[in-house]
Amino acid sequence: MDKLQLLEKSNPPTWLKILVISLIGLGIFFRFTHLGQKVYWYDESATSLAISGHTLAEIKQEVFSNGSNNEGVIPVSTLDKYQHINPELSVADTVRYLITSDPQHPPLYYVMVRLWAQVFGDFPAGVRSLSAVISLLIFPSVYWLCLELFESALVGWVAMAVMGVSPLQVFFAQDAREYGLWMVMILVSSAALLRAIRRESFFTWAVYALTLALGLYTNLLTVMVAIAHGIYVLISQQFRFNKTLRNYLLSSIAACLMFLPWLIVIITKVNTATNLLSWITFKTDSPFDLIGIWLSRISRIFFDFNLASDDAWVNNLPSESPLYYSIPTIIFSLFLIIYIIIFLSDRLSTNTSLFIGLLGGFPGLTLLLYDLIFGGIRSIHFRYQLPLYLSIQIAVVYILAFHLLLEKNWQKNLWQIMAVGLLISGLVSDVRFFQAETWWPQIGAKNLLAMSQRINQSNNNILLLSSKNDYNLGVILTLSHNLEPKICLLPIQNDQLPMMLQYYNSIFFVDDLENSLAHQLQKDKTNSLKLVYPLEGFWQLDKNQKT
Repeated sequence: MDKLQLLEKSNPPTWLKILVISLIGLGIFFRFTHLGQKVYWYDESATSLAISGHTLAEIKQEVFSNGSNNEGVIPVSTLDKYQHINPELSVADTVRYLITSDPQHPPLYYVMVRLWAQVFGDFPAGVRSLSAVISLLIFPSVYWLCLELFESALVGWVAMAVMGVSPLQVFFAQDAREYGLWMVMILVSSAALLRAIRRESFFTWAVYALTLALGLYTNLLTVMVAIAHGIYVLISQQFRFNKTLRNYLLSSIAACLMFLPWLIVIITKVNTATNLLSWITFKTDSPFDLIGIWLSRISRIFFDFNLASDDAWVNNLPSESPLYYSIPTIIFSLFLIIYIIIFLSDRLSTNTSLFIGLLGGFPGLTLLLYDLIFGGIRSIHFRYQLPLYLSIQIAVVYILAFHLLLEKNWQKNLWQIMAVGLLISGLVSDVRFFQAETWWPQIGAKNLLAMSQRINQSNNNILLLSSKNDYNLGVILTLSHNLEPKICLLPIQNDQLPMMLQYYNSIFFVDDLENSLAHQLQKDKTNSLKLVYPLEGFWQLDKNQKT
């Protein structure tokens, strides 16, 4: 019996099961505690707007119509209704919001969270609790995929241990967005495909078609996972049109037909989606920066101490990323990728290593190459690289299981130390996450928290200005969660300076650096205008000071 057969037939020892169950228990604790502690950031405010049933056009009409004459000062609490469920509106109105205002986000998660919030509450912790519950599905999903890939229950148990303490999984378990559900659908659809190929029954192929369709209704990047599946089937069947390839094509067509209604929405609303995604076309100064960030973030799926803000490299801002942290993580990630490729090619069957490589490599490298050739920052956004991160986790899990069971004494001891170190690093990361108010993937959350605190701690008669801009409106919505009711909001529609500024002691405004309103205020020598947070376009106007 060779080593691979021994691994396949080995049952997990009792001590391993106890350890895994304990780690899963800790993972559940970190997923469900302090659900309301983290700052409710920009994207999560968009989730609350979606489940409120109101559309972006409605909020713009109310807010900016009140401020159309630059005299329509409104309390910031006016925005509160756009962050809570309107009982007069239904799930259909949530879908209507996505169609008209946010078509690049398919409706499955948002319909689920709307129904969930009606029962468990639409406050931040209530909305996030759905993601925490969904995150529990990671455990059976990864176990099933490991069984289909490696035919080993032992590998499945090790996978659940790693997933239990992974900071990647814990973060998305407390994020009120669809990405936790997307990870589940990636794992389940992949396992369903392997099972369908193995069983070749109508039922198993129907299950694959359904899971693929649900994945598409969760996140549009499931298309890249589906392409990776297709390439795998084509290569594994040696480019022959046989029964397996025929069934795969029929199942994929069925999934596409089920997704057709939303595909029509995307086609008809392509301009809206393109405008909302314009930020991903930002070009970095150097391709080496892009590759460095891409590599550095791979390490975060195993240990993440919230030390670095490598987005600063891209945004041309002073970096918060200490050199002693970023360089080692890049080296670690590069070494890990090379080792995974060598090990899987040497130890696993061609089909198994091919599947793991395609599942993560095709989406991950496609985004990276596209950015390097055409420009953009799609490849370094954590949530877009989840197929890559999941495939790396699965590969590492198999490597650990292989060495822990099959190596000789001194080698086994070495790998035991490495496995313990990996799990401890994950637990330390989870403790850091448990204690934090913001986490680095919450883009701008740290600044938004500081902005709200700065406004709240100012003198009485506080005025917050905002120009007519969708992004600015989103920032104000996000700030509203932490602003005191006394704060007044004045939307500026025509970039004209309001006359009543003299009546307020503390004046702040959110505006683009290139907006004419900012230039007007800078020219006013009776006031001093200070750009506090460039990335968010947050300014403070100090009265009666020399510039």
